[in-house]
Amino acid sequence: MENIRTFIAVDIPQEIKMELDKLIIELRSYAPDIRWVRAANLHLTLRFLGDIPRNSISDLAAELSTNLAGFREFPIALSGVGAFPNLKRARIIWIGGGEGCELMAELAHIVEKSCIKLGFGEADKPFSCHLTIGRVKFPKGHEKLVSQIESMAFDSPLFEVGEVVIFKSELLPAGPRYTRLETVRL
Repeated sequence: MENIRTFIAVDIPQEIKMELDKLIIELRSYAPDIRWVRAANLHLTLRFLGDIPRNSISDLAAELSTNLAGFREFPIALSGVGAFPNLKRARIIWIGGGEGCELMAELAHIVEKSCIKLGFGEADKPFSCHLTIGRVKFPKGHEKLVSQIESMAFDSPLFEVGEVVIFKSELLPAGPRYTRLETVRL
């Protein structure tokens, strides 16, 4: 039985991806050694599943469709730039969620319950409404980047969350490639 690396996410509109790409290009100039996310791969992760059987994807989509039947489209905005666990010891550089994050948390909760019901177990980490833009392998020596992030702001316009996507994630030498497997409309 073939397994595929999978996650469930909300995709971001292309125009916001392009604005984020400009921000990433600016930040890359301060820290080229960080693995910055390509604009095409930007998304809001609801649940990372890891390697799951290919034949479970349709069951997952059906379960999500059933459990999200009463959930309606909603607006959300992205706001702020930061890092986990903090800027001084950054491992993940992120764009935060702004208006609409409480609904994203509700959506993530329903997705989580659906995954648990299908036997995927609980998520490793609690849901956090953010969008990853960079991954830091060595968190030292980024003082200029930290200073730049502390002085910058990012606020996207509101956009509609109208679907949840099950993505396939392939780890390639040139960076990850994400492919839509199933889409569940809200």
